[in-house]
Amino acid sequence: MTRLLLHAILPFLAPFAAFALWRLLVRRGGRLLDSTPWYALTVTGLLLACASLVGLALSGGHPPEARYAPPQYDRTTGRVLPALIEPVRHEAGR
Repeated sequence: MTRLLLHAILPFLAPFAAFALWRLLVRRGGRLLDSTPWYALTVTGLLLACASLVGLALSGGHPPEARYAPPQYDRTTGRVLPALIEPVRHEAGR
């Protein structure tokens, strides 16, 4: 949920928040939403959200051949062990 918030929702809402802050600082006492450029704010927010998601996709991660081990319950300790991503070990000489 945090990743969704940081990489999709916040970049989308950033232009709206910046515009509202600018309007509050420039127009003291006037109506805030009387001539808001909704189309430009929406397009800018969508572009920022898309750019953030593309950057996330290109910025790393694990190799496709890595092995995912889901969370497991350890009966001896009664604890849940966290999920792991195990890198593939290449044998020497191959």
